[in-house]
Amino acid sequence: MRKINDFKPFIPSNDFDVSKSFYECMGFKINWSSEDLCEVDTSFGYRFLLQSGNHKNYSESLMLHFMVNSAKEWYEHFSNVGLVNKFPGTKVSEPELMPWGLIVTHVWDPAGTLLHFAEEPNVV
Repeated sequence: MRKINDFKPFIPSNDFDVSKSFYECMGFKINWSSEDLCEVDTSFGYRFLLQSGNHKNYSESLMLHFMVNSAKEWYEHFSNVGLVNKFPGTKVSEPELMPWGLIVTHVWDPAGTLLHFAEEPNVV
């Protein structure tokens, strides 16, 4: 039977070293790195490949969606580590209830890739 053993998207960067530092500051780990590619481990079971270069502004069209227990806790973490102050051009939005029912903190990485840290709200 055919099966897929792993899946890792390629994420572009405008400045490879800055992007590696950005993801480490978020709390992610660099498992290995070469001159123009590295594996980023989210520390919660998922990895992606960060590549040197941004082909035709691919990053500005790319979004990654992370389901988390608390969008607010992630927002507070990003504030506490000074993500926006350390990496000019990045942005972090406060958690917001979206029309599709998830609470989302948005983060824009140094290349413009949009990251969604989303939680399902507790409905009583």
